[in-house]
Amino acid sequence: MLAPTCITVPGLNGSGPDHWQTWAEKEIPNCRRVSGIDFDKPVIAAWADAIRNNIRDQAGSVILIAHSFGSLASVVAIADNETKVAGVVLVAPASPQRFSATGLIGLEHGVSTTLLSAIPVIPLGVPGMLIASSDDPWMKMTHARYWAENWGLRFSCLRNAGHINMESGFGPWPALPNIVCKFREQLQAIPLGQIQAQSQSSKNRFTALSKIRLLTRNSIDLL
Repeated sequence: MLAPTCITVPGLNGSGPDHWQTWAEKEIPNCRRVSGIDFDKPVIAAWADAIRNNIRDQAGSVILIAHSFGSLASVVAIADNETKVAGVVLVAPASPQRFSATGLIGLEHGVSTTLLSAIPVIPLGVPGMLIASSDDPWMKMTHARYWAENWGLRFSCLRNAGHINMESGFGPWPALPNIVCKFREQLQAIPLGQIQAQSQSSKNRFTALSKIRLLTRNSIDLL
């Protein structure tokens, strides 16, 4: 079985040269950054589209390693029947209440509808974990636990780790390659037939990206 490719998905403004995602791309075998995203423009429909294209262009399966707003976009992409996603690591997801369909709330003109009602609240159907921080300014720990439970992900919380980024002291992250290695080992132990059965059962899930696109169009009409 072809080992899954790891694709990192940074958050708003991307991940700089000293960020843990940039470090991971060098330290984890077969790991690269998502392409086709303008990281300065947090339009979730565009981000989710790009993530789906990256997944579909990959020969084998994919493990997504996302941070902040990139976690929200990854969830939308996964929920839309992305059967090639073999696992996901969501780190310090940003609160959907901080964003509208077209950008960061507070930097826009007029009244904006948040992403809260458009983010899937169902199990993603893929193995994974959500890593939060007890003092993350972008999402409360209780809210992070809520999303982890609804998405069917294991929950882990780091104490006083801020937004788990460079400002919080996260450059090299030695534990991350071990997490990815365990994911890959678990996937190798799953019979192919079982994976196919899981993929077939996920085909009737609602289309999260379609819902996001509608919200985006409505938001543009209100501008």
